[in-house]
Parts: sequence; structure tokens; C-alpha cells
Amino acid sequence: MNHLINSLTRLSTHAALPVEPKSGQLIKGKVIQSLQDNKVVVNMGKKSVEAIINQPLIKGSSYLFQVEQVEPALVLRTVSLSEARPGQLDLASLLKQIGVKENKDNLSLMKAIVDLKVPLHKKDLAQAFKLIQSSANQPLAREILIHMISRKMPIQSSVYSALSAKYTEEYSQVLSEVEQQLGKKSLSASDEKIKSMVQTLRAEQIPKSESVTLNKLKYELMNGSSSTFELLKKAVIIDAKHTLSSFQQNWSYQNPTMDRLPFTKERVASSLQQLLQNQLPLSPSENQTIKQWVHTSEKLLSVWAQQPSITDFHMLSQQTRRQWTETFRKVVAQNVMRRLTPHLQESTKLFIDKAVTLLGHDRGERNSFSRTEFRSFLSDMQNLIGKQVSIEQHKLLVHSLQSLSQNITLSDKDRMWLQMKAMMSRIGFNDEHVLAKAFQQTEAPVQTESSLKTLLLKGLSEGSEVKAETANRLINLINGTQLASYSDNPQTLQITLQFPGDFIGALKDVHMNMEGRKNDDGQIDSDYCHVMFYLHLSQLEETIIDLHIVERRVSVVVYNENPELEKLFKPYQKKLEEGLEIAGYELNSLRARVTSEVSKSSDSNKQEEAEEGVDIRI
Repeated sequence: MNHLINSLTRLSTHAALPVEPKSGQLIKGKVIQSLQDNKVVVNMGKKSVEAIINQPLIKGSSYLFQVEQVEPALVLRTVSLSEARPGQLDLASLLKQIGVKENKDNLSLMKAIVDLKVPLHKKDLAQAFKLIQSSANQPLAREILIHMISRKMPIQSSVYSALSAKYTEEYSQVLSEVEQQLGKKSLSASDEKIKSMVQTLRAEQIPKSESVTLNKLKYELMNGSSSTFELLKKAVIIDAKHTLSSFQQNWSYQNPTMDRLPFTKERVASSLQQLLQNQLPLSPSENQTIKQWVHTSEKLLSVWAQQPSITDFHMLSQQTRRQWTETFRKVVAQNVMRRLTPHLQESTKLFIDKAVTLLGHDRGERNSFSRTEFRSFLSDMQNLIGKQVSIEQHKLLVHSLQSLSQNITLSDKDRMWLQMKAMMSRIGFNDEHVLAKAFQQTEAPVQTESSLKTLLLKGLSEGSEVKAETANRLINLINGTQLASYSDNPQTLQITLQFPGDFIGALKDVHMNMEGRKNDDGQIDSDYCHVMFYLHLSQLEETIIDLHIVERRVSVVVYNENPELEKLFKPYQKKLEEGLEIAGYELNSLRARVTSEVSKSSDSNKQEEAEEGVDIRI
């Protein structure tokens, strides 16, 4: 896992973080101006502040300060002084102050910490060295602590243990141990859920999983679950005219005991599959733009209907046309039409082609469209928007379809996607986020379906067949994946994920790094990003897939030791091109590189290898 840790450390070192001094913190700064009355201007990262100091300092030199006071004026006490040449700190003196032995490794680590320019209390600094000294793998511990400090994480043993598990444990191995410990024993309801989730995460066929899902849907419908009811209506499994009450009455009339659903599992699975395929691959802001465009279109058609003599768009008033064209211009500017196109009828595609051409002309006569064409376009868009589901419904949709997936025909790609979506929610990565959001919206506790992490924590306090040591390892691994998964600065984002490799036949966990610039939503801009997969496959063994995306054009390089690699994947290039096109991307290139050859060529330029950040030592 060194390649992941190294890339994270490099990223965190280069990412300047905003500095907000707090009393007691240690912080590195450079004196850039001397003022009167023992005042100086100190540069701390991207921020320069005026501060009162306790002794004369040299302009242009760097020092380590401790914040003694923030208000009404910032007061700094010099902890280590510059020595002979400007910028060099007395690191040995600082080590002595926190009770750490002076040696080459400790001095090197202290310099790395100070160079991060992150405010830090002395007690946290001392705790960092204590955690390293107690570790059996001190080089790894140093890299983890650097990552923790650079990301302003609490310097606590629990956080360190979680990140340590992230870089030393494998989901595939720990999940296998959990399943062995549960075995074929008579289990509690909680342990049965753990076993079922572990089997799902390991892509095993779970006996009776279909009936469990259908029974859950039946129970929720009987007990008035509006989210389940609305989801089945959107999937056209339940007639749109029904209210929840009228549906229950009709169901009871047909089947007084209501002991079975009024539709087959095949129909449920097929309809849910179609609903999932109708979900638009858009960000929240793009979704909002589309909804605004549809709303403006509805208003325009309403005005148009009141003027029956007007048959063409260009005959409408300039003000009426302008309101619609401006919202359409936003849709075009956000470059979302290519992702919408696969979901639209042919007549709507032709309408949009005309509308795009119309934007380039001052007068509307050329390439205009009729009211009939506009009405058809709007009907198609309203139908598409009406099929979109909420976040909670999407989670229920994925879980239900994944459990019923044996009743429908799915491509390997779609089956893998379903597995990943179900895995991300079931493992518990988003538990804290969901809980915090729920408490923001209501004071009442929100009942949610338990995740694997929640069930393991419950088992530790209430008893479980899963051994405490194994449960803690898995909980730490989940927490570590959460902590290491997301880092950002004002311009860029990096997401690092790790998940069991069983469902793609990998011998070890799959690791994925994604980084790119932010879009307006603060998310990774899918038009421009860099994605790397680290795999250990059963046949090809250790493999890296490196994807660069620029203006939605994808360049792929596959690293592997097999010299025949390119011959193996060339037959699949056409499928890749077609799949990317459906998703709104274009394949720019697909190449293979033999890692042994890369290693030889890179030996002569190790500095270049370090800066590129591609681990070719696999």
C-alpha cells in the first residue's frame, strides 16, 4: 500500500491550508517585515498576520512560534530560533522541549512536520512521537502521522489505529474471518444481518435473498412506508392513480390476508431495473438547471396556448422567447446535453438540435419550431424528470434491485455497478453523515437500516459470535477508509477508496484514487479528472489502470508485467468506446505498458518517478 500513502503524503504536503491561529498552538512562520513596538508581519502559509513578539527577530528568517494570545492582539512566543542561515530552525531544541530523544529520524520527522505549516499544540506533537515510538512499523507510522497532521486530524490513538488499519488490513481477509466465525451456528437476528451483509460484500449467492427483499417491501407497504410506495409508483409497479390508502384497500380486497405482494418478483426486478436506467447522470446543480429549464418551458407553453394564432416559436414576443432561450443557454453551457441524449426520444433530440442552432442566430425565423414540436419536447422532458428518485429512494432502489438481480439479465458492468453501490451504503461509510443530516432536519431520532459498522459496534456491547478483536479490526478499517477517502482544497479534490475485490474476482482489495478540479457543486469535475485503480487479479495478478480525462476525452494506460497485455484487451476496445459514448465520454487512447520495462527506464530518473506518483514497483 506504499503507493497510496506516498501519493496522499505528497498531496497533503503541496496543499496549502488556511491558518487560523489559536492559543497554545505551535506554528511555523517567516518574518517578512519588522515594525515598531516589538511588532512584526509574519507569513503563515497563504496568510500574513501582524503580531507582537517577545524578542528581536531577523527579517527573512523562519521560526517556530507558540501562540500565547489571539485577542485583542496576536502575541507570539519564539520557540526555536533561526541559526546560521535564514530559514533553518532549531529542531533539536524543540525535540528537547517535548521530551523526545534527538536522533536523525526524529529530526527528519520534526522538520517534515514543521514544513507542513500546520498549527499544532505541543501536547499533540508529543503524542505524535509517542504513537510512532510505540509502533512496530515506524516508517509506516511516520507517514500516517504526517498525513494526520497535514489534514488537521485529531492526534489520537483511535484515529491513528483507523488509518493504520487502512494501510495494513484487507477487507477481503477480514470479511472472510468474520464469515468463518459466524459459520453455520444458530445466530441472533443482529448476527444474521452481519452474515448476510458480509456475503453480499463478498459477492456470494445468498439463499432466500429474494424472499427477504420481497417480504421487506411487503411489510413496508402494509405499514404505510411512503418511500417504498412512491418508489414502486415511479417504477410503474403501482398505478400512478393510487394513493397509499387506496392501494392498501385494493390489495386487501384482492388478498384479505395481504400475505403476498400483488405483483411477481420478476416484474418488480424488471421494473426497478428500468427505473434505475432512467436516472440521469447529473450533479445537483445540473439537475437544478434542467428542472428550471422545464419549468420555464411549461410557462412558455402556457403563454403560447393563449395565442392560438401563433404557430411558430419565432412569432412569440421577444421577451417570452428570451426567458426560455436564456435557461436553455445555461443547459448548453453546462455541457449536460450529451448525458441527457440517451434518455430522450428521437423527436426530442431533433428538437434540441434545432434549439441549439437557434441560439447562434439573432433572429428566430431560421430553424424555428412549431408549437406541436415544443409540446412533444416538453412532454418527453416532464416524463423524464418525473422518473427521478430522491436520495433515500435511490438507496432503496439499489438495495432492492441488487437482491433481486438474479431475476433479470444484467451485463457484467451493470452487475458490478450495482454491487459497488450496495456495498458503499451497506458497509457504513456514510453513517455519520446521514445521522448528522437527520438531526439537522428533525429533533426526533431517525430510524435507518443498520449498516455493517453499526451492527459490529452493537455486537461489541451486546454480544456477538464475531470475536471482539476481529470486529475492532473491521471497524478500524471502515473508519480508516472514511478518514483517508476524502481530502480537498479550494480548487481540487482527492477521493481514495478501498473495497473488497471478491466481486470482480480479485485476490486482494481494489484501491482507487481519484483526483481533479472542483465543479460548481464542490465535487470532482467529471470532465477533467485523473483516476487510478490498483488491482491484484487472479490471472493478470498485480495491475494498475491509469485514466486521464480531459474535456470528457479518456486516455487509458494499463500497467502489468505481461508483455502480451495489449493483445489481451484490444478485442474489448470497441465495447469500451461504446460504453464511454453512452456515458457521454470519448476514448482518446488505450495503451499497455510492461512494468518491468518501465522500472528499468525509471531507475535512471528516480526524481521523475517520485513526481509522477505512479507506483511501478508492483
